[in-house]
Amino acid sequence: MASLQQFLDSLPADQVFRIRSPIDYVPTAVVMELEKQGRSPVIIVEPEQPGGMPVVINLFGDRSRIARIAGVELDQLFPQWGRFLDTPIKPRMVKDGPVHEVVLEGAKADCTTLPISKHFAEDGGRYVSSGVFVAKDPDTGVRNLSFARMLMKAPNRFSINLGSRGDLWEHQGRAAARGKNLEVAVVIGAQPAVYLAASAKVAMTIDEYDLAGGFLGKPVDLVKCKTVDIEVPAESEIVLEGEILADEHEDEGPVAEYTGYSSRRSTRNVFCMKTMTRRQKPIYLDITPGLSSEHLTLAGIARQARDYTRIKEMIPGLKAIHFPRSGNSFHCYMSMKKMAEGEARRALMMLFGVDPYVKLGVVVDEDVDVFNEAEVLWAVATRFQADTDMFVVPKVLCNMLDPTSVNGTNAKLGIDATVPKGWQEQRATIDPEVLAQARTLIAGLKS
Repeated sequence: MASLQQFLDSLPADQVFRIRSPIDYVPTAVVMELEKQGRSPVIIVEPEQPGGMPVVINLFGDRSRIARIAGVELDQLFPQWGRFLDTPIKPRMVKDGPVHEVVLEGAKADCTTLPISKHFAEDGGRYVSSGVFVAKDPDTGVRNLSFARMLMKAPNRFSINLGSRGDLWEHQGRAAARGKNLEVAVVIGAQPAVYLAASAKVAMTIDEYDLAGGFLGKPVDLVKCKTVDIEVPAESEIVLEGEILADEHEDEGPVAEYTGYSSRRSTRNVFCMKTMTRRQKPIYLDITPGLSSEHLTLAGIARQARDYTRIKEMIPGLKAIHFPRSGNSFHCYMSMKKMAEGEARRALMMLFGVDPYVKLGVVVDEDVDVFNEAEVLWAVATRFQADTDMFVVPKVLCNMLDPTSVNGTNAKLGIDATVPKGWQEQRATIDPEVLAQARTLIAGLKS
């Protein structure tokens, strides 16, 4: 798809809900309440005032839409992810694009004109939650796409959290060590594939626009920014051009994080905007923060795909991998066809090695659906013994947002819930043809 609007237009009608409400708090509450019902549609918040800017939220809240963005069936998303990374398509420079239909500089570049929301009651202010930062490596010039939360402090000033250990944090650190501000552009609303590329966990030497092209199946059209030496997608909705300051820091937070807690942990950096460019009639893309399916799915999809690809290279029997919403990205379920005793433990040790977020890993047999948490817990209940089938690895590097971490480390718990060799129990099943008949009868029932 060439733009965010075109992707939205391609979605089935039952995947898009339109509401009219204040931009603060209510859209987030709608998303969270629908999640409790097992529903994750895209929410379009119509502007309350004529000529206002519509807000789109929960675009990435459903795994099937992620697969749609990538152009594959849902069950092929992880197996095909490696193909996208291995077949990058370089971007193409164009002279102009819709993102430059309106150019606002100086005092006219005013972010208070954007529908930047408050999401949760504890939030310290209005947060841009969907900004993709485009920056260049200070030494190599390779472009990087990263997410960073942004607290609006003034019409052209934001306190931001770069996320320690990330590429953008590293780039800014090297620039600051030389006494230089880091030029960046913040993209708010682009082709959804750009967001998948920004979430990818790849080497710093890779231009993530190449990855976006791989997801799109064609080059991403780029235009030069007006006041910084950065390129942005020509089909973007809104772009904020400016710099991350070398020598200024400000408090940022609290804000709802994926852990479900309100966090003040921050790198306390400052972004100053010079210029805003946008479409004549832009869409403002918001991402539901906190413990939401959208936040967890977008942040975790690339990690899951990376973990799946790396582990399957060594464990060919790996069938599926899932980070359940209940686990806040800290829990992981894997299913596999076990070829030998000890292979499940090996898979768990590999998982802990490639993914510092994970603190609980559970391996089940291939007949268990890892996307159904009740089935995983059933396997733990009937195929696991605590004295022989689990192990703990203490003091391992972890994600800093884990509220139980100690000096940046935590313990990893591995649970092998696969059946041992020689297992005699047989799982009760229903013939597929009989199941199809039952579903037909249920569909015809009247309430």
